Amino acid sequence: MSSRRPLPRGTLTPGLIVGAALALVDRDGLDALTMRRLAAELGCEAMSLYKHVPDKATLLQMVIDHVMSDFRTPSAALGWDDRLRAVARDLRRLALAHPHVVPLLAVQLPSSAMSLVPVDAVLGALHDAGLDDERVVGLFWALVAYVTGALVAEAAAVTGVEQPFPFGLSGDATEHLPHVARLGRLLATSEYEVEFERGLELFIDAVERAGAS
Repeated sequence: MSSRRPLPRGTLTPGLIVGAALALVDRDGLDALTMRRLAAELGCEAMSLYKHVPDKATLLQMVIDHVMSDFRTPSAALGWDDRLRAVARDLRRLALAHPHVVPLLAVQLPSSAMSLVPVDAVLGALHDAGLDDERVVGLFWALVAYVTGALVAEAAAVTGVEQPFPFGLSGDATEHLPHVARLGRLLATSEYEVEFERGLELFIDAVERAGAS
């Protein structure tokens, strides 16, 4: 039973619902978001939500759009490489602001104009790097794979969903996995921002080479 006071009649809006949903996810994780739990947070009946949001799938897309509404589109005056850096870094900013939402962003393809803004920015930057359409698309998906993987790993560490991999080995395992045994201690310590920037620069170098060929 929620301790929140019931909302006055007529005050429930889609914006209020989405804001409460995101706050719930930020606090308790994505699995905590159910229509019943959200209604309790808002002090209303679950059926009242369906007057504004048809189903949970739509609500999740609205949450994504709400997060992506804070995305900072890079200035067109920047060079293509700085625009790629700006997009990647701002996605990381949003991911760290809402780490519980990151798994949803990773598996749900953009389906609204709001969530497609970063996609358009990346495609434009790659085009301005002198690439043909086929290479633009190929390198776009390469960047998506890199940024998504990096942010999922960092978000898992931030939220405590995933514990650091136990790279310590004992017994015969050290003989069969010599490189893991030698580098395990370094593998278990990751500076996420440093590694993110390193991977981003490697990608930009690859785009430069592709544009020059």
